[in-house]
Order: sequence, then C-alpha cells, then structure tokens
Amino acid sequence: MKGAQRYGCFMEGPQQECKQCGSCCSSGGPALHREDERLVRSGALPLAQLITIRKGEIAHNPLTNSLQPVNQELVKISGVGREWNCCFLDPEEKGCTIYEHRPMACRALQCWDTRAIEELIEKDTLSRLDLIGDNNPLRSSVEEHERLFPCPDMKALLTRGPSDHAAELEDLVNEEIAYRTRVVQSFDLSLGEELFYFGRPLFHLCVAAGAEVVEVEERLIVSWPKGRFGTV
Repeated sequence: MKGAQRYGCFMEGPQQECKQCGSCCSSGGPALHREDERLVRSGALPLAQLITIRKGEIAHNPLTNSLQPVNQELVKISGVGREWNCCFLDPEEKGCTIYEHRPMACRALQCWDTRAIEELIEKDTLSRLDLIGDNNPLRSSVEEHERLFPCPDMKALLTRGPSDHAAELEDLVNEEIAYRTRVVQSFDLSLGEELFYFGRPLFHLCVAAGAEVVEVEERLIVSWPKGRFGTV
C-alpha cells in the first residue's frame, strides 16, 4: 500500500489491474527514457508536448515523497491545468489519448505494485541533446543558454533565499529572459517548444523558491520576502 499511496492510488483490498482512475496521470507526465526516443522521432510525442527539467531543479521524488533537486536533466511530458495533469490525459474518460504510444514509464507503472516504476527513476533517461540533432540550428543556442544561465542552487534558495546575491540573481533573471526571448522570436517557437528547448525561465524558478516577481518598465524586479525560508 505504501508504494501505491505515493502515486495517488488508494484501494480497498488487493488490486491486480488498472481501474482507470487517472490518478497516476495527475501531477505531471512521466520522464522519458532511452526507449522512448523512437516515440519522439516518430512524432508520437511532439517536442511541443515535452518540458525540460534541468539538473538541479526541484522536483517531486516519489521514492522519498519529497521535493528534491534532480540529479540529472530530465525530459518529461508536459502537464496542463492547475493540477498539472499529463497533457495526454482525457479528463472525462480518465484515459490516455496516446495509450498505444505511451512512454516506457507509463507501461511499467502498476499502481498496486510500484517496484518496476521505482527501478526506472532517474535511470537511463533522455536529455534535450539526445533529442536535438547536430544539424538542428537551435542546438548551439541550447548549449549556450545552459552555459550562461545554469540552474541556481535551488535548495539554497528554498532554505535561505539568495543571501547576498539578490542583485546579481535579478540581473541574471533579466539577462536570461532577454536571451530566450530573442531566440523564441528568431525561430518563432511556441511556448511548448520553448519549454522543451530551454526549460522554465529563471524567474519561474525564483517564484517557486518563494520570490515575488513584478515587471517595472520592461525589467523584472525580484524580491525575497522575509519569513519564507528555512523550512526545507
């Protein structure tokens, strides 16, 4: 039962088959593994339906049932709505709209016995560069963006804020959004494509860490209210 609870499935008595409750499709889609590359190449999983979680970002770890920095970059199926359900979940039928082409993690998951899915967590996963060909003109921009704007120390931000580096971080937030805006406009990227190629903007990560962000005269102002830190 403990493993099933981690994945949001609550049962009465033993279960041996899927009840199509949709619980395992809530709170975001799965990370992709090497075996799933063929689904992306074939177009079954369009890049615009994927999101990159960069190394160091905070994400839910079902093994520990806690928020932790990820140990390596992950490419996941995007979520939608306030609950961030998998974008391929049919909310009315509680079914998968790409069931015949579902990723490896979805095929492995049995909510009544989570041992198989737990074995896959952060193992043999795909990164952006695995899916971006050498001839893709965006590849160099992705590599440069990662070099110029790496994920900040999210655990430190969550526990104590930016400390003495608030002004430096704010400058970086503005430089990063300007960089990605130029690339998005140059290549006419949709929001979904942007989130695959560059992940979430730095200012989104700051908000997730407790910051407040407002735009004043085309500049993002990042403030860190006191009393929000030291709890992680």
